[in-house]
Amino acid sequence: MSVTLIRPLAESRPPGLTWSAPTRPSAPRAQPQLELDEPVPPEPGPEETVAVVVRSRWCAQARPDLPDVRRWSAALTLALLETLHALRPVHQLNRWLDDDVMDALALHVRRRRATAPAATGRPPAPPVIRSVRIQHPDPEVAEVSVHLGTARRSAALAFRLEASGQRWLCTALELGPRATSG
Repeated sequence: MSVTLIRPLAESRPPGLTWSAPTRPSAPRAQPQLELDEPVPPEPGPEETVAVVVRSRWCAQARPDLPDVRRWSAALTLALLETLHALRPVHQLNRWLDDDVMDALALHVRRRRATAPAATGRPPAPPVIRSVRIQHPDPEVAEVSVHLGTARRSAALAFRLEASGQRWLCTALELGPRATSG
C-alpha cells in the first residue's frame, strides 16, 4: 500500500502593497498640459499632491431630445405594477417594452395567475414607489432601479432603457429577488 503525502502549495500571492497618494511629476515646460474635462489646477509645489477628476462614460447625460427619463421610468414602473396586479393587460405595454421583455413579462404574468391562490376578501394593496435611481452609462441608455414598498414588505425592480428614435424602450427587466436553488 502506497502512502501519498500532501504538501502545501507555495505561497503565490504577491506581497501586500500600501499605495501612497499620487504625486504629479514636474513636466518639462515645453510639454503642454493635458486637456481634461475639468480645468487643470495650478502647478503644485514639490511635495503637494493634486487630485484630477476625469469624467467616465458611466456618468453620461441623456440625449437632450429624449423624454425626461425620471418621469418616463415612474410611468413605466406604475404600468408594470398594474400589469402584475392584473389591473392592466400585458399587451398595453407593447410600445414600451422590447419583444423579448414583453414575452418574458407575459409568461411571468401567466405563471403568477396560474399559481395565485383564490381571491378572498379585499385585494392586496398595490406597492408604492419609494425611490427611483437612474444611471446613464451612455447618452442613449438609462439603467433604472426602483425600490417598491407595501405595508410590510419591500421589493426591487430594475430595467434598462435604450433610445429608440425619440423615445425610450425597455430592453431588460428584473423583477424582485431571484429564486435560488440550493
